[in-house]
Amino acid sequence: MENAFVDDSAELVVTDLSSIPDEPPPELRYRHRTYLLPSVKELWARREMMYTLAERDIRSSYKQATLGIGWALVTPIAQLVIFTLIFNHVKSFHVANVPYPLYSFAGILPWNYFSSSLSSGGNSMLSNMPLVQKTYFPRACFPLSQMLEAGVYTTISLVPLTILFVAYGFIPHIQTLWAPLFIVVELAFTAGVTLAFSAMVVHVRDLVQVMGLLTQLGLLATPVIWPFSKIPAAWQPVYAFFNPLGPVIDGIRRTMLLGQAPELGLMVLAAVGATCYLVGGYALFKRLEVSFADIT
Repeated sequence: MENAFVDDSAELVVTDLSSIPDEPPPELRYRHRTYLLPSVKELWARREMMYTLAERDIRSSYKQATLGIGWALVTPIAQLVIFTLIFNHVKSFHVANVPYPLYSFAGILPWNYFSSSLSSGGNSMLSNMPLVQKTYFPRACFPLSQMLEAGVYTTISLVPLTILFVAYGFIPHIQTLWAPLFIVVELAFTAGVTLAFSAMVVHVRDLVQVMGLLTQLGLLATPVIWPFSKIPAAWQPVYAFFNPLGPVIDGIRRTMLLGQAPELGLMVLAAVGATCYLVGGYALFKRLEVSFADIT
């Protein structure tokens, strides 16, 4: 048997344990880098997943219900009845020549879209955790699919709004054509907040309760049952930036019900604020999504 080769030059190295750092050097640490533009392109390329998830949730929500998707009308109609019974006699909440039910419902619809998207989209990562852990596609599809679902319900809610217009003999003004601007601003704001909460809830489960509290307080802090003019003029720009829903609801009422142009200055601030929410919310989502599959 041949003798094994032995390197006589090899020496035993004794390392002082105190010289070993407690943490790895900065250059060896893993950094999750987020590139928003490529992520947005990937999300758009896989948009069919959002449609599929939204369709799945709509079907499962009302499959066994007697009224089916007609239940989507119950919440806004119930809110309209309650608000009308309570606030119809508050003169400071009235606008000349505009029936209060119409005035109130014009604020209920955009608010319900936001609150529904936040409540369902904020929990979407937790409720779909088995899919998150076993399959791969852009994780933002989950909260954004809930926004699509809420959009379907909001579209259905236009039916009672149309009935109200007919019942009161009220015709929407031509300025209603400003509506796409309001929709874009609300979509950006809603997407940013929903994405941020859906990511944070995975790490901090207590935020589930916080979301419910925020939607309740937000209803009172947003001009849904009261006019935007109640906010002092000096504070309206600040409010418009931090809560873009205020100018959106006010703009819908001004254009659709009063035939006036929206306050463009406030709408610009609302659009800037909504963009900040969208970019910040998506960046936070991408930053936290790396650990979604590891958290149960």
